[in-house]
Amino acid sequence: MKITFIIPCYNAENIIIKNYKRLSRFTEKNKIKKKIIYINDGSNDSTIKELKKIKDRDVNILDNKKNLGKSKSIINCLNKVKTKNVILIDCDLSYFEYLNEIIISLKKNDLVSVNRKLKKSKNINTSFNLYQFSRNLISNFLSYLIEKKLKLGVKGDTQAGLKAFKLSQSLKKTRFISKYYFFDIELINFFRKKNLKIKLIPVKFRISKRSTIKFFSIKNFNILSEFIKVLSHK
Repeated sequence: MKITFIIPCYNAENIIIKNYKRLSRFTEKNKIKKKIIYINDGSNDSTIKELKKIKDRDVNILDNKKNLGKSKSIINCLNKVKTKNVILIDCDLSYFEYLNEIIISLKKNDLVSVNRKLKKSKNINTSFNLYQFSRNLISNFLSYLIEKKLKLGVKGDTQAGLKAFKLSQSLKKTRFISKYYFFDIELINFFRKKNLKIKLIPVKFRISKRSTIKFFSIKNFNILSEFIKVLSHK
């Protein structure tokens, strides 16, 4: 099976090499013909320096000189993908233990995604700090809005960091408007509107204790504006 892994990175200097080795071992063990596209999205640490240490002809590096946003980086990358099968995974290899299940499921489905809102999914946090409680509250509210407006059938969980899909010319030609975090919504909506096969996989998960998104930031107004546009976009 041939698969292109798209991995956006931002200030990930401490995990790039070990996670590249982990993914490479997995693909070799499972006889997967891999292509990996790392996107350095304007990191201000040594992420690009670490990426350039990787000597692998199946690895390509896209280096954004300034931060374009995760969604915009992925959208720009799609036209560079040559394989039919694509996996989006965060650079920390979120939900890596479900990767094999994702790949097997992709053989019979058009889009496969881990989903934290399914009944069989389980939050394994034993306690919440204030940030985690607030993040969970906001996430549940946004999930409600997403399903209310778009009826994606994913219980509003669009942002989990592991998805796989079949890449078509139609998908490549689609005009996506996301820049920051909401390409996932548009991607799922693309497959839903075309009545293609979508499979959701339950997972065990934790709510992170921190994030690059700050509650009190001017950038949040741009993110909110984008969210509204994505929900309204036809």
